[in-house]
Amino acid sequence: MTGSNNQSTQTLSLPVEGMTCASCVARVEKALTKVDGVQSASVNLATEKATVQFNPAATSVDTLKAAVYEAGYTLIIPAKQEESADASHKDIVHKQLKRDFILAVSLTLPVMAISMLSMMDSYMSWSPLSMDATNKILLLLTTPVMFISGRRFFGGLWGTLKHLTADMNTLVAVGTGSAYTYSLMAVMFPE
Repeated sequence: MTGSNNQSTQTLSLPVEGMTCASCVARVEKALTKVDGVQSASVNLATEKATVQFNPAATSVDTLKAAVYEAGYTLIIPAKQEESADASHKDIVHKQLKRDFILAVSLTLPVMAISMLSMMDSYMSWSPLSMDATNKILLLLTTPVMFISGRRFFGGLWGTLKHLTADMNTLVAVGTGSAYTYSLMAVMFPE
């Protein structure tokens, strides 16, 4: 947290969690500028920080945090002793993203290879599996990618639905979810 005082105004730069796109940035900025006493608010997606200039006599940091929360995001107000915990939290999140990525790649590469091979005319002549069995294997390999590696998109979708908004999580979750559902139905009920 960085801050400066200028008689009746204070400027803070605070981390914001949950942003994924420019729409999120605009939503956080709008939520902050609606708060009485806020003179300006600027949000940077790359640094995941909001810089807010406000009158501390007219509003509080807790009010800013509540406004951002109502918009569907989390404004982090670190205390001095919590800064190391924040760094530790980021390390945990980074490790989880890396594990999710490795899982997704390790299952997606076989799905792509099998899918491409199954489109060859000669596939049925040399494959020990029927096309129905091949499709079920592809479905089994794809399911963990959707619901383990991709769970943050569905969590983000739930957050936007609660606030009646949309962002990139909505786009990804609806697109992949509908494709997965259609494929699931086609594999389970091919007729």
